Amino acid sequence: MSTFNAKMFESIKDAVDASKAKQGSGAQYKNLLSISTPGLYLVRLLPNMADLKNTFLHYFHHGWPSIETGQYGSVVSPSTWGERCPVSELYFKIIRNTESTEKEVARAKELLKRKENWVVNVYVINDPINPDNNGTVKVLRYGRQIDKIIQSALSGDDAAEFGPKIFDLSENGCNLRIKTELVSDQPGAPKFSSYTQSRFMSPCAIEGMAPANIDETYAAIHDLQSFAEHKTVDEIKAFIAQHYFGEAAVATPTGAAATAEKITAAAAAEDNSADEEDVPYDHPPVSEKKTEAKAEVKAPATGEMVAADDKIKNLLAGLENL
Repeated sequence: MSTFNAKMFESIKDAVDASKAKQGSGAQYKNLLSISTPGLYLVRLLPNMADLKNTFLHYFHHGWPSIETGQYGSVVSPSTWGERCPVSELYFKIIRNTESTEKEVARAKELLKRKENWVVNVYVINDPINPDNNGTVKVLRYGRQIDKIIQSALSGDDAAEFGPKIFDLSENGCNLRIKTELVSDQPGAPKFSSYTQSRFMSPCAIEGMAPANIDETYAAIHDLQSFAEHKTVDEIKAFIAQHYFGEAAVATPTGAAATAEKITAAAAAEDNSADEEDVPYDHPPVSEKKTEAKAEVKAPATGEMVAADDKIKNLLAGLENL
C-alpha cells in the first residue's frame, strides 16, 4: 500500500510555491466536478504520486461567448508561462486608445479580463447535486477563495493542524468541505457563487475506502496538464478575430488555423464566481496609433457595435508592435 509521507508533502508544497504550469493538450472538461450550484460538497484532495510537483496546476485564461457561434470559448493565457498574451494586449490597447468608443471599452472590460484558476484531483465523497460522482475521482477547478483555504492548510496559519493530512486517504486524513452560496454585493444586484465558508474538517475515515483501495484511488487521477493547452500567438490572434470580432477571414498574417476551444456549459458555469475574476495585471503602456475606422456594423450574436474590417485588422496588427 502506498503511504503518503511528510517528504512527499514538502515536494508538493515546494511546487505550489513555485507556481509553475507546464504545456498540455486539450482540456478534459468532462472530468470536472461542478461546484457552482449552492450546496455542501465533500472531497479529499489527491496527490500525484507519480509526479508530486504536478499535484496542482495554476493557470490563467480568457473566455467569453463567441460573437460568431454564441458558444462559450476559452483560451489559456500565455502569461501562465510568463509569455506575452495577445488577449491582454488587445484589452489594454482598446481601453487606452483615445479613439475607442464607450461601447468598445465597456465590451473589452466585460469580456477580455484575465481569469485565474487552479485545478487538483479529488476523491468525491459527497456531491449533493450529482450523487453519481460519489466514490469517483474528479478534477476540482477553483478560484482565489478556495485557493486561500488550501494555501493556509499547506503552509499558512492552518498548516500545523492540517498539512499532509489534506492528502491522506486513511482515517488520519481531512476532508475539504466546499460550501457554495449565491451572494450579491448589494440588494438587487446579480448574484455570484461564493466559497468563503468552505473549510477543511477534522480527521475521519472515508466510508467505503478500504486500505486495499487506496493505491487504486491514487492511480486513478486525471492529467491536469490537459487543462492548459499552450497555443501560439498566431492561434490566439485567430481566436480573437473569429470569436471576439466575428471576422474569421482575418485570422492571422501566417494563416494559422483558429483552434478555438469550446467548453461545456458545466465548465463555463464555474466562471461565475467573483473570486475568479482577475484584475488585469501590470502591462507596458500601449502607444496610441490613429486608425481610420470604417462604418460600424452590429454583431449578430451580442448586438454590440464593433468596427468594420479595416479597424479589426489594425487592432490585431497593432499587437505586433507592443
